[in-house]
Amino acid sequence: MRRDVLPRSRPTIPGPRSTDGQWLLELPFTTPLSLNDRMHWRVKAGKTKPWRAKTKEAAQAAGIPACKRITVELFYVPLDDRARDPLNLVPCVKAVEDGLVDAGVIVDDSSRYHTSVMPQITPKGPLRPNRNRFWVIVTAHQ
Repeated sequence: MRRDVLPRSRPTIPGPRSTDGQWLLELPFTTPLSLNDRMHWRVKAGKTKPWRAKTKEAAQAAGIPACKRITVELFYVPLDDRARDPLNLVPCVKAVEDGLVDAGVIVDDSSRYHTSVMPQITPKGPLRPNRNRFWVIVTAHQ
C-alpha cells in the first residue's frame, strides 16, 4: 500500500463540497480534450486554455491552499453509454493540473508535487440528464 496516497471513499453523488484536505471542483465543459485529436499546436492551445482558466477559477473559489503534494482525479459522465477509452482524457487531466499550478495549489506539475489517477468515465445518471459532466477531486497530502 502506498503511504503518500491516503485511502478514502469516492463520492456517490458529486456536488460542490469541500472536506478537510479534499475539494471537489465542478468543471463547466461539455466536450473533452482527447488524445485522438490531431490538430495544429495553436488550435490545441486554444482549446486547452479554457480548461486551465476554469480550473484555476474553481480552485481559487474553493479556497484550496498551497499544498506540498496532491492527488488529482478526473471524472467524466458522457451523454450516452458508448464505449470510451479513459486514456483519451489525459489532455483534460494535464490541463487541470496546469490550472492548479496557475492557482498556486502546487508549485509545479511534475510528479514530485502530484499524483494523477487514471481518468474515470462513469455511467450517465440523473444529475445532468442532457449534458456531459466533468468534475475533479483534489486531495492534499502532508
